[in-house]
Amino acid sequence: MRFRRLALSTAVAGLLFGPVTPVLAAPGAPTLTGTESRDCAPISPQSPEDAHHDDSCLAVAVALADLPEVGEETEVTVQVRTTATQDALDLELLLPAHLAWVQAPEGFDVTTAASTIPVEGGEVHRARGSRTVAADAPLTLTGRVRAVAEGPAEIRATATADKAVDTASGSSFLTLDGANSTEGIAVRTVNAVAVTDSPSTRASLLWAHKPVAAPTAPAQPGKGQACVKGSWNYVEHTGYTRVSANAGVSAYDADPNGEDELLATGLTDEYGRYRLCFDNQDPGDRTQDVFVRFATENVHWKIQANRTKAAYHFDTGIRSNVKTGQTVDLGAVQPAAPELMRAVQAFDTLGTAWNFTPGDCWDDRDATCRQGAVNWEPDSTTCCYANLQEDASYIGGSTPDTAVVTLHEFGHSLMDDVYDDWWPDTPNCSPHIMHKVSSAGCAWTEGWATYFAGTVLQDPYFRWGDGRLLDYENATWGTVEPGRAWENGDAVEGRVTGALHDLSDASTHESGDKFAEDPRGPLWTTFLDHRSSSFRDFWNQRAAAGYDVGPAALNALYYNTIDYR
Repeated sequence: MRFRRLALSTAVAGLLFGPVTPVLAAPGAPTLTGTESRDCAPISPQSPEDAHHDDSCLAVAVALADLPEVGEETEVTVQVRTTATQDALDLELLLPAHLAWVQAPEGFDVTTAASTIPVEGGEVHRARGSRTVAADAPLTLTGRVRAVAEGPAEIRATATADKAVDTASGSSFLTLDGANSTEGIAVRTVNAVAVTDSPSTRASLLWAHKPVAAPTAPAQPGKGQACVKGSWNYVEHTGYTRVSANAGVSAYDADPNGEDELLATGLTDEYGRYRLCFDNQDPGDRTQDVFVRFATENVHWKIQANRTKAAYHFDTGIRSNVKTGQTVDLGAVQPAAPELMRAVQAFDTLGTAWNFTPGDCWDDRDATCRQGAVNWEPDSTTCCYANLQEDASYIGGSTPDTAVVTLHEFGHSLMDDVYDDWWPDTPNCSPHIMHKVSSAGCAWTEGWATYFAGTVLQDPYFRWGDGRLLDYENATWGTVEPGRAWENGDAVEGRVTGALHDLSDASTHESGDKFAEDPRGPLWTTFLDHRSSSFRDFWNQRAAAGYDVGPAALNALYYNTIDYR
């Protein structure tokens, strides 16, 4: 069977889509780079498998001398390499609340700031400074850190050169403990929950909620039945508490021998609420000892661990002796482990895509729906690409904070689903950069995935969590930005993204763009009904189907330098 990976990382010179080499880049955090304005060569991938690589002249690695227990210190080493003759670097070293600086690298300023990202523990400690690095002399920085609290920790280093044109990051992960700290962040099969103590809201109101299945539980227990109810939530990277809709939820009767009996299954509703009813005839005492399990999974999508391919599960405590006729309220809960909030956030991001996508399957032409799968772990540096052999995508540990990346990679899997595992020929796609010519097939597959993500989010900008953004809607003939001179035509993926966006957005403010249609109308129908090898192929199929390819539509393409007039 063929093996193919479609990957996403980013660049100031453009959006370079390729898996981040683990030792070189922070997981899930697309890196702004731009080597076309620099006298240097991109760093080569670490292994032949990493055929797509960051278009950066920098590489950053982070290492610890040992694994400190709480109260202990250790040395942290950061190494930065460059292929430029010489680079003046701005450097940032970031510690979560569980670690503190004993001694930052010499000359670095240390500040502490509040953080809303759950896994960072409420605050971050930043050490900032400047250095020079040369191609023949890698830069090595050392400092000392102390473990101050138990929990997961990521030490991240970022190097920026050439006036913010070229950036690269590296990370080291560990789990701090009072007696036995360990490397990495462990992934458990079943996890605990904690009470949600903040009001919860939907993360996205862009599209109406589309239930995966209709509710089945009655309003009251039936004869011989009991019920449980409550709600499932998470804290996203902004610090807001959100509801988790369409999440799998099951009720079990706890067995002292570990052979728990499944009582009922269902899904959370639009507001993360659930209600499950079940026969309450446990042999012996006519009561059940009930707990509820939540999952990052339903029949249509799943967030799963990289290695086990199992969804993440979270169990409530046991409510003993639930009586017949009783409805037990288990309350509003969320993952107890802050490092697993991102698993539920990624699940919810795909839920927004589900709300957008018309039909009963991701591919509404399917008689049997394919479940979309995204591989994620809290310390994953396997990012970001779609593995079409596995019918799944891979995202990094912090990628859920950046919804556009999660959705771009899932967009590749969706296209593979719609195309029934056929894939266009995509030469010159490693590396590929948003504003530069690659090939017609590469530009179509990559451009469509970014369009899908932007349309689901109703946002024509590629946004990062730190405030950086890239505008693909307003790039037109002659657009030149710092580190980026846009090339023209339908072999440029950013032009394909912009053209699709301008065909389907309601905004017609650009000169010459006076066309707008429902993104779930002719564009989506053409996508479902054909296998397109390029944007031109897609356009011809749209025309053959009788959809509008007239002057206004052609002008929308022309604004994006695709001239089919």
